[in-house]
Amino acid sequence: MPDTNDLSKLQEQLFDIVKKSQDAILDAGRVFTDRVSAMAPGDSAQLDDLIDNAFDMTERVLQSQREFAKKMVETVTSQLPGVDRGGDE
Repeated sequence: MPDTNDLSKLQEQLFDIVKKSQDAILDAGRVFTDRVSAMAPGDSAQLDDLIDNAFDMTERVLQSQREFAKKMVETVTSQLPGVDRGGDE
């Protein structure tokens, strides 16, 4: 059975990696927003498109983060003895 202290450290490292990548995405989003707001047209339909595009980008980023986190956990847990991987053994 894996040591719970080791698992806790592993969780913290994983969360730290995810947090850092999310912070980087937020920073990129802020830069994007700053640049777009300087160019934003007065037409509300075009503003709606900008909003939709921003949220579409955010959804893709979140999906990517979810997949990354799952792959990270799968990779790490596959190396730990005694971890049930859902019948893959």
